[in-house]
Amino acid sequence: MGGALVEALLAAGTEVIALARGVDGARHLADAGADVVRGDIGEVVRWDARAADAEVIFHLALPRMVPPVRRRHLRKAEREAAAGAEIIAGTAGDRPLVVGSCAIGDSDGALEIARPALAAEAALRGSEARIVRLPWAYGPSGFICDMSRGLQMRRFRMVGPATNRIALIGARDAALALIAAAAAPPGTYAVAEPDPPTQMELVHHLCAARKAPRPDHLPPRMAGVSMGSVVVDALTADQRVDVAPPAGFVLAQRWERDIAGALRGE
Repeated sequence: MGGALVEALLAAGTEVIALARGVDGARHLADAGADVVRGDIGEVVRWDARAADAEVIFHLALPRMVPPVRRRHLRKAEREAAAGAEIIAGTAGDRPLVVGSCAIGDSDGALEIARPALAAEAALRGSEARIVRLPWAYGPSGFICDMSRGLQMRRFRMVGPATNRIALIGARDAALALIAAAAAPPGTYAVAEPDPPTQMELVHHLCAARKAPRPDHLPPRMAGVSMGSVVVDALTADQRVDVAPPAGFVLAQRWERDIAGALRGE
């Protein structure tokens, strides 16, 4: 998501200073044309002076959760997410602050995988932040990309009946929604594609794009051993997003047409 945002800003002629945690991410952003600062959100001394001249602050640095993700892992992720949000809000001050959050929920509300994002939102309550809630994004990295690669290597299987809906957004569309929010009033927005695929439809589409055989189904309890209960619950939930886009945002990508190219970085 961060890479897509930087590329969209640079394409619009905007000067970008990007904070990157890893070597590979820093190299990719520098190659794209960004002025890169290495460090983590908590290492304020590395980057706060560089952020002083920024007109808009974008915050997408939610804690990384690498499977298997279990409920006990969420408590630490919530603390880190809240602390990072407080730091970035203090740095932004009166400047527009746009925060990428998580919109993954079902009819009963937010799923557990969204808890760190909701902790960040809670830490920003009372601020002038523009929060943009996003479902799973498809692009050249991230969970959907990992799923696609796993299918090609025959290491991913559908979980449960796979008739549940998976909420999606293209990474480029997500980036444009974040940019549109910068010019919108403070508040909470949400974007997602209409008519999301079922887990089975998504998997079969990715298999066709990768020329990979269709996998069989794995019981959720067995999938939880490698993925963790938090990921399995999200993957098998019938996901929904209450869409409320920022003014000026127009959806351009559609998963059934664009997902294969997006995964290749096209």
